[in-house]
Order: sequence, then C-alpha cells, then structure tokens
Amino acid sequence: MRRRYCFFDYDGTLRSRALDAIPPSARAALDKLRENGHFVALATGRLQSDALAVLAPQNIDTMVADGGNSITIDGELVSIEGMPLAPSRAFVHRLDTNGWAWAVNHENARTCLTRDERYANLVSNLYYTPIIDPTLDIDTLDPIYKIFVPCKTGEERSIDFTGVTWARYSDELVYVEPTDKARGIRKMMALLDAPIEDVIVFGDGTNDVDMFRPEWTCVAMGNAVPELKERADLVTTSVDDDGIWNGCVKLGLIEG
Repeated sequence: MRRRYCFFDYDGTLRSRALDAIPPSARAALDKLRENGHFVALATGRLQSDALAVLAPQNIDTMVADGGNSITIDGELVSIEGMPLAPSRAFVHRLDTNGWAWAVNHENARTCLTRDERYANLVSNLYYTPIIDPTLDIDTLDPIYKIFVPCKTGEERSIDFTGVTWARYSDELVYVEPTDKARGIRKMMALLDAPIEDVIVFGDGTNDVDMFRPEWTCVAMGNAVPELKERADLVTTSVDDDGIWNGCVKLGLIEG
C-alpha cells in the first residue's frame, strides 16, 4: 500500500468540542492508519508546548504546531519561530492608539503578558494565564508567538489587522497568530524526504484554509466552514459522526 502522510487539525477535526475529547472512532482510525504503515501527525494552531502536553499522552507526538511555525518529530522540538516582529509590533501600537486591551505570548508556555489590568475581566476563559506587567514594552519582546485581543464577535471590524493574520478563538477573544500550516507541512515533508503529493490534510476551520492546497489531498469535516468545503477534494461526515473514520475509509487508507 502506498504510504500517505496524514496531517490532522485538532480542535473541531480530531477533537470533538461536544465531548472535549477525541471520539473513539477517530482514535481507532489513527491506530489503523499506523497499522497500515501511514504517517500520522497533527497540524494545529496551538502553541507547541500546549499541543504536545495534551496529545503526547494520546500517542500523538509528531506535529506541525504554532500555525505552521514549529516542527516536532517524535516528541522532539526541531524548530520554532515567532511571528514577524515589525508588523506584530505595529499592530500592538495601533491597538494602544485605539484603546484596545491586548496580551502577548512570547514564550513556549501557556502564559501571556499584558500591562492592561482590564484584560482578565474581559476574557472569561483564561486559557493562557495572564501576567500583568505595567512596564511591558512590546518593542523589546522577541520572539512574539501570539497576540490576544478581547473583542466580541463583530467588533473585529473596527480593528486594523494590516500585516498580521488572525482567527477568532471565542465570542470574546481574537488570536493574532500564524495561520500558514501548509508552510510547516512542506518543511516537515522536506525533513522526512517524502513526496509532497502523498500528503493528506484534514480540517474544519478558517485557520485550515491555507492548509488546503492543490498539491495534496484535502479532506473537510462535515462540520467545516463553507470555504473549506469548497476547497476540499472530499467532504466527510462531522467529527461527532465518525468523520475521521469515514474519511479514511473513503480514501482507502483503512478498511471499513
């Protein structure tokens, strides 16, 4: 059987938000893929340390994380880089000028720095623990991995995102973060010396759009955003309706 290199988004693709876990059928599909000699990896916007801590105990320790900006193979961090500094800093200065609260992640850990005491009160789900530093100077931070902006759905239309990429995390929070997972996949495939046409990607969200490329096979979940379904070679069922299993069966990667 031809070996395929399968990259899975996590939240909404492998992980069911309803279950807050990987459904049993998806776990079974990953096991079958490995049994059949296929390569299994994650492609996530999550910070590398966060993704590895969550998924290594579930036997997933090879990943493109940080939205394409980090590579981990067999649990070992191969490379990680931050966002471009000049546009990131310029973005924060625009937030300051217009009175928006913000926080920034500059370490490979689930913490963030802010000088704005409003931040913790504006975000109900503090997934990244905020540390208040009144002397924080964005121009001295290097690297910058993520920027968090509390704003309710629709309010982002008032924010100038020139030069940065972003995705909505919740109804009250926007993440400015890398979204070019395809770049990380290409880098990993080069490290593995594997043919790019053997890649298969699975995704559901807006931060997966750049990962859906014509040079490889793209599978959208049944719960995916419309733009992703339009780009997909295959639309499977939703994550809560055995979508990973059904997609792998339809592609002939595993037997149903």
